[in-house]
Amino acid sequence: MLLTPISVKSRFRAIFTSILLTAPPNLPDRLEPIVELIINDNLNALKSTEKNEKNEKIDLTQIDLTIAAIGIGAYWHQDLQEMRSRLLALQSHSKANIQELVLAYVIALACLGELHPRLLINHICDDFQQRIALSRTPQAQQQCLAQLQLAQQFVEHGASTIASHREKGLSDAIASSLYYFLSTHHSWRIVTTRAQRHPQSNQLQVTIQSGAIAAAYLGEVSSPTAQDHANFSKLSAKAIILGDRLWSAWVGLF
Repeated sequence: MLLTPISVKSRFRAIFTSILLTAPPNLPDRLEPIVELIINDNLNALKSTEKNEKNEKIDLTQIDLTIAAIGIGAYWHQDLQEMRSRLLALQSHSKANIQELVLAYVIALACLGELHPRLLINHICDDFQQRIALSRTPQAQQQCLAQLQLAQQFVEHGASTIASHREKGLSDAIASSLYYFLSTHHSWRIVTTRAQRHPQSNQLQVTIQSGAIAAAYLGEVSSPTAQDHANFSKLSAKAIILGDRLWSAWVGLF
């Protein structure tokens, strides 16, 4: 069952609110150009390196790729084949891999209203195992799916964050992100608070991803604490602009 445009709009707004609340202070300057590239279908500009105003090469960060995957998943949520094709194209000229494809897929399901936490991992694995060449190598694809299944096992057994990330535990950012989301999917704030304590070096990526998934699923971001209210108001105003920009373009497309 398709969502009404206002429901999609609320999810888009929530996604960008979550991103801005969990990302570094310099991200808003990079976020708007990425959104425009998604809308203009110009992902070739998202390369591993690009030139700044001084004609110097600068790295396209993993966080940029994470944001791009989230945006693509949201914008193309009504056409999963088009969504996949854009993520595969992004893989061809950047460091993006199957984890970004899984992230976009989950965001798309959430925007469709078809994300069912208890069934999500099986849904992903059933879909992805029927397809080939979703990653640079078959081994990378199988490793990613194995990590997702491991995350599901940890969630089902109520494993703690520490236990889930010990040796031979979760190491992929998308698997950890889904672990935090699936184990506390009823609350964006709990998901992001737990992810901010993630014990691995990909903590920022995991926090942004798990927060965006929770926001897309819930269609809202929890009210801030009193001391965070001013910052929340400022960032949510920016998020509304970005979310509405993506939504208005999406309405014109679909």
